Amino acid sequence: MKKALLVVSFGTSYHETREKTIDICEDKIKNSLKSHDFFRAYTSNMIINKIKKRDGIEIDNPIQALDKIYEQGYDEVIIQTLHIICGEEFNKLKEQVDGYSSKFKKIVLGRPLLTHIEDYQEAVEAIKHQIPHMESNEAVVFMGHGTLHESHSAYPALEYMLRDNGINAYVGTVEGYPEIEHVIRRLKEGNIKTVNLMPFMLVAGDHAINDMAGDEEDSWKTILEEDGFDVRVHLKGLGENSYIQDKFVRHAVKCAENAKFYGIGAGPGDGSLLTIKAVNTLKKLDILYTPESKKGGDSLALSIVSEYLPESVEIKSRHFPMSFDGNEKSLAWDNVAQEIISDVNDGKNVGFVTLGDPMIYSTYVYIMKRILGEVEVETIPGISSFSNIASNQNFPLVMDKEALVVIPCTMEDDKIEYALQNYNSIVLMKVYKNFKEIIKKLEKYDLIEHAILVSNSSQESENVFTDLKEAHLEDKISYFSTILVNKDNKIK
Repeated sequence: MKKALLVVSFGTSYHETREKTIDICEDKIKNSLKSHDFFRAYTSNMIINKIKKRDGIEIDNPIQALDKIYEQGYDEVIIQTLHIICGEEFNKLKEQVDGYSSKFKKIVLGRPLLTHIEDYQEAVEAIKHQIPHMESNEAVVFMGHGTLHESHSAYPALEYMLRDNGINAYVGTVEGYPEIEHVIRRLKEGNIKTVNLMPFMLVAGDHAINDMAGDEEDSWKTILEEDGFDVRVHLKGLGENSYIQDKFVRHAVKCAENAKFYGIGAGPGDGSLLTIKAVNTLKKLDILYTPESKKGGDSLALSIVSEYLPESVEIKSRHFPMSFDGNEKSLAWDNVAQEIISDVNDGKNVGFVTLGDPMIYSTYVYIMKRILGEVEVETIPGISSFSNIASNQNFPLVMDKEALVVIPCTMEDDKIEYALQNYNSIVLMKVYKNFKEIIKKLEKYDLIEHAILVSNSSQESENVFTDLKEAHLEDKISYFSTILVNKDNKIK
């Protein structure tokens, strides 16, 4: 399969700046994805035309690059943007990429520098390496490009996180909000005397050289100096920061990873009973589907795994009807399966979390059967309710040449009675609706003293009945109730 790597940036016409920023980012990404052939694109047609006219060098825009990649017969395209935020330029690129989804087996777009919360955290850690030592009356002022797009909130969020990490920083923008006037007002409120002026842009290009550090009367440097501040200019773009470069590499490498669909067993109800593999899988998910028995209701499975999820994960709660209408249930499974296939094909690692083990009486199986063959599927086992009950209650399930039978109590009465008569060890699941009748059957075959009933195993609301005659007095029991029977094990 032919694989292509396309690195997209706004571009710059400044040779030295490009070599220190865009070129290094491209080289690092290229060296991390050596199995992919490299292509470049700029989103600024103005810069493309300027370079062509001045240097005779033709650089593609994203559409031209994607057309070229398609015509050369590539099957897979990894696109990594060097944009800073999910602004107008990035969203325009995203729309362009979406238009090529049917032309490639795989085409995925890596996210900009600042997208998820952890992106901001990692960016702040990277920025710490370029902040000079500052006195109490000193601050750094970053110039961002700015945008009128809804993503303008990225700049205040960045400033908040910088300050939360002990950096006396102010963030302004050339276009949009906040402007330099807003920054100056807050600098004065903070009794700042000295300003370290830095671009919060990939390259220290025209905006940084002229609008930020120029000698013209409308440059930030001039405006700040006229307001009485001592200004120190730092003309280095973010692309010169090796930690920022490496972050773009990580975004690209994540795109190149083969996205999967994971079925994850959450176990019976205690998060500490999750397997190590389940925890590690949860930590790398982009999207997690969680089942709801009622529309808008809480998801028990989600509550079990929530502490292991990354902050950036997208939760998609989906209602699966518990009715006897087969068409209604089948339609729900079909719809969710198609959603999941679409998400995985977009390069996302997608999970579906289910109570107990995914392969035992689980909605997951219906979803999995519809997805197998469409995308890669991996199922992570979980501890079943009955094995958890057996361990918690020191209740042996099966030994030596004995057989263990697991049956749902929604089966016909004669089949349940056949199991009780002919098997040594029996797991009776789904007992909540007819638990009184099941207890009567156990009494009929003298199995009361060999059985245990547990509801909500390993949950805070766990209820254990070692005497099933006591359980028989209950008006109702939990949906999550199981009876274990072992004819060789007498309850004391």
